Amino acid sequence: MRPGPFRWLWYAYGGKLPERCREWVLNDLTCRTWVFRHLARVIAQQPLWFVVLLLPLEWDVRWWAFALAVSLSIFLSLLFTEDASERRVVKHGYPAGLARAIREEIPMPDRRLVVARYAARYRGNAKYHE
Repeated sequence: MRPGPFRWLWYAYGGKLPERCREWVLNDLTCRTWVFRHLARVIAQQPLWFVVLLLPLEWDVRWWAFALAVSLSIFLSLLFTEDASERRVVKHGYPAGLARAIREEIPMPDRRLVVARYAARYRGNAKYHE
C-alpha cells in the first residue's frame, strides 16, 4: 500500500512507514527508477536550506551559502545512494543486502553486454566496439 503525502514526507526524512507499506518500500528501493526516487526524497529535504537565507549576512554570501548547501547535500546523497537504500530496507524489517540483490537480478545477457561495452571502452578491446 502506497503511503499518503504526509507519510511519504516522513519517509523522505528518514522515518519508518507502517507495516502495511512494507512491500511498497521494497518496491520503492528496487524498481527500475530507484535512483530517481532517491533523488526525489533528497529534493524533498532541500527546503530546510532556505533557513540559510535568513542569516544576517550580505545577500550574495547568503545565496552562495544556499547554493553550496543544496549542491553538496545532493552530491553527497547521490554518492551514498546504495547505502541509504540498504539502511531503509533494514529499517523496514528486510535483511541487509536484499535491495542490492534484487537490483542485480538483471538478466545475464544484458549484464554480459554491459561488461563487454565496459571492456571495449576502457580496455581497448576492439572486438566489442559498436
